[in-house]
Amino acid sequence: MRQLLTLVMCVAVVILLEQCEATPSPIVLIPGIMGSRLKVKDNTPRSLCSTRHKYKKLWINPARIYCAVRELPLLYDASTNSFHNNTKVKIHVPGFGNTNGVEYLTTGGLMPYLHEAVEYFVDRGYKRGKTIRAAPYDWRLAAGSAPLFYISPSHADELEKRGYFHRFKSMIEDMYETNSNTKMTLVVHSMGGLVSLHFLTGFSGINQAWKDKYIHAYVTLSAAWSGGASALQTVISGIHNTHGFLLFANDYISDFVVPIVRTLESIPWLFPKTSVFGNEVFVSTPSKNYTASDYENLFGNIGYTNGYLFFQRVQALVTDFPAPNVSTYCYYGVGVNTPEKLSYEKDFRSGVNTIGLTPTTIFSDGDGTVNIESSRVCHGWSSMKPQYNFFHKAYNEVDHLNIIRMSTF
Repeated sequence: MRQLLTLVMCVAVVILLEQCEATPSPIVLIPGIMGSRLKVKDNTPRSLCSTRHKYKKLWINPARIYCAVRELPLLYDASTNSFHNNTKVKIHVPGFGNTNGVEYLTTGGLMPYLHEAVEYFVDRGYKRGKTIRAAPYDWRLAAGSAPLFYISPSHADELEKRGYFHRFKSMIEDMYETNSNTKMTLVVHSMGGLVSLHFLTGFSGINQAWKDKYIHAYVTLSAAWSGGASALQTVISGIHNTHGFLLFANDYISDFVVPIVRTLESIPWLFPKTSVFGNEVFVSTPSKNYTASDYENLFGNIGYTNGYLFFQRVQALVTDFPAPNVSTYCYYGVGVNTPEKLSYEKDFRSGVNTIGLTPTTIFSDGDGTVNIESSRVCHGWSSMKPQYNFFHKAYNEVDHLNIIRMSTF
């Protein structure tokens, strides 16, 4: 990780045999799914979960596991094609513009996430809240003060509805001005790749001139460009994934976790897509093979009633993975057994509960969570205009989460 972080600090131009800039590029971190803390205000009357009109830790707070069944799920309103929280529940993402909400996922120095990366730069002169900042988001949504008004049934970008990208844009402009007009380096992990790529290519609030002025480099770490089979197992039966950052689940808590996960908009964003995987079979039963073209049938059969609808909403947010048109450095892990095909002993049919079933898993190459075909999506950007540097590197036997930990290298 020291080599990777040095490249980031020098904005990766060392690879091109150039000198680091005299003023290091300020860094903005965008975490992956479940990589931002969440706080909850639960005003349910006469409830053990009531926070009495105050915000309390929700993610990750073991003391509120029972309450998470009510507080984490999203409710989908088909009439407005939008998501909102449960009745009398408000979710807040703390620490926007700081790093405290992404360094540890709970207090007391527990559940470290981006802490080691932040400390690396702080030890070399970066300052939290000034030259290194973070843009956490409500990772339950796909692409956050939640509006109560209706915008458009075709406008599926829930994070944009909540003002996330406007705040992100303003933060970059502020950092640029307060750091002697020095361009930013965006460092993103996992689903943060999809969030940031949508910002760079699909957010109407910026254009190429803005990117040329404010963005110096775009560094992606194990970006889940086209997801992987792990995400499918998460919604079908639950998953115990020791390599990744997708979901913490096993046979004992799948009954608790899977119903929550099936309400989230973000998980379908991580399903494999035909544009990358073609007709590859990801799920099989004795009488049926399911590819990325069969999600409507698959999700209907497992009782995941909104799964295909959510997938249709989010797959258009990043269509065919357009080049970001900024200098890009794409890093990912390989050489780790990664689920590729899930084989279940029984056919799926309406009314049959699949939660807790254990499939026979066929593995292929990847980082333990993201299949290698998905990680290599960024290779398609090598034909960007020559003024935008492009570099990619695969780290052997480095998994999805450890790529951001210095102790790996």
